Amino acid sequence: TMSTLRVDNIQGQTSGTNRYVVQVIYAETATLQSLTSTSYTDLTGMTATITPVSSSNKILVQVCLNIGHQNAGMNISCRLLRDSTSIFAGEDTSNKQGFIQTECNVASGYQYEIKNFTATTLDAPSTTSATTYKVQGLINTAAGTWYMNRNHSNASDQGNTKSSITLLEIAQ
Repeated sequence: TMSTLRVDNIQGQTSGTNRYVVQVIYAETATLQSLTSTSYTDLTGMTATITPVSSSNKILVQVCLNIGHQNAGMNISCRLLRDSTSIFAGEDTSNKQGFIQTECNVASGYQYEIKNFTATTLDAPSTTSATTYKVQGLINTAAGTWYMNRNHSNASDQGNTKSSITLLEIAQ
């Protein structure tokens, strides 16, 4: 038989230890997006919105992003935003900071590779208003195309992938 446990509140045994997941927002995408912009561009389907129940709670953000590329020497970056603020990025403002920085290599078959990039950060939005997290990407150097969830050839004998963004509100 199946049992159901329902509670209104979970509290730790010692003061200050109340930590539990309040809510989970999950978005995944199989979109085969092609990107050529040298300006940050939203990645289709890589957006999720959460409305925290308490302004003291934190949001655990997890990103799984799969990308392929076209041209050797093409340098790409991706960043994570909370609304319009870049988070989980380097601090040197003279560079285009993000959580991904990679240069493409098409020698020896690497043009057929789909690379997986991840990011995990514990963010403190300090609000109970709807808050949107999203991933953006751009090309930093050589012209070309990069792809989300596929490689450059997208041939029928090669697999496609999915990418996702997960938001977990953690009670504080």
